[in-house]
Amino acid sequence: MAKVIVHIGTHKTATTTIQEKFWAGAPELADRGVVYPRLNDIPGHHGLTAIWSPVEEEFHFPQGPEAAFAEIVKDYADSDFTVFLSSEEFSRAGPRGGVDYKELRKHLEGFDEIQVVCVLRQQWHFIQSVYLELSKSKCPPRPPALLTPALNRGVFAGLWADYTMFLDRLEEAFGPENVTFLDFDTCRKAEGGVVGSMLRFLGLDPSDPDLSAMLNGASNVSPPPLATWAASILSEPKLSPPWLVWRAENFLRQEYGPKAKHCLFTRAEFDRLRDHFDPLNEELARRRAPYQPDFRMSSADRSGLSLFREDIGVTFWLQFCRNLAQDILLYEDEVRGGGQ
Repeated sequence: MAKVIVHIGTHKTATTTIQEKFWAGAPELADRGVVYPRLNDIPGHHGLTAIWSPVEEEFHFPQGPEAAFAEIVKDYADSDFTVFLSSEEFSRAGPRGGVDYKELRKHLEGFDEIQVVCVLRQQWHFIQSVYLELSKSKCPPRPPALLTPALNRGVFAGLWADYTMFLDRLEEAFGPENVTFLDFDTCRKAEGGVVGSMLRFLGLDPSDPDLSAMLNGASNVSPPPLATWAASILSEPKLSPPWLVWRAENFLRQEYGPKAKHCLFTRAEFDRLRDHFDPLNEELARRRAPYQPDFRMSSADRSGLSLFREDIGVTFWLQFCRNLAQDILLYEDEVRGGGQ
């Protein structure tokens, strides 16, 4: 019986690592009945989502996304393989056009069974991670600008923050029995981490010697959140360069110690996120209980965090900015000296 499983993200839940490991291990996976299609030179299948929302040019398929779906169905819908497709872009909510899940199901209807699997991260950590990802390509919004829509509308930066709303969309298209949610923290702490958890979900053994290489390393690791925030503040409205983030990280380490555990938010913001989303996550677990009795989202807990945004004081800013000013003066002196 042919099956297709669509791994739909979410963003910043080791999706890039999963895609790169599955891409590299595609031959070994195929030997065990799981096909990870190599549709182009990009490990993730982001080009399939171009039907519904813009994607980077490098992700596009020459034949277009509809033809790519048709090829997958043609090649595997009459086989005994399980096809595994992966892109965090499948989890977008808008506003530039979230995925139409009913249409996605229609593109795959040649398979006997269609399932979706999604890894979810506790909301405060998810929003923080998305902030860091945004900072790599543009000057990100200040943290409250992401927090407010997440609390008021359940969506921020075009991504779901209220996972019960996300579940509504998925259940309507695929049926509750064909949806699987995994908790990021639980997966990360499990043997083999998130990749190992995904292999187990597919019925594979992460301890298999031919698959064990897939468990090593991580991709797209973000810098410390408060270093990124400090650098972004100084560089607004322009993108902060990597060297400025590194400088901010160095001065934060000097001021607050190398073992400080950063949080992008203030304590009050953290508590607002916890008090709003923890009950919604409990409701999510109740809804999944008939199908996933062991599923539960990790609770928000700030006891392990030691450095919040409101802790960044005058001493740090003075040292950081004075050092930058001195470097600028030295650079200008060198330029003037070189011109004489």
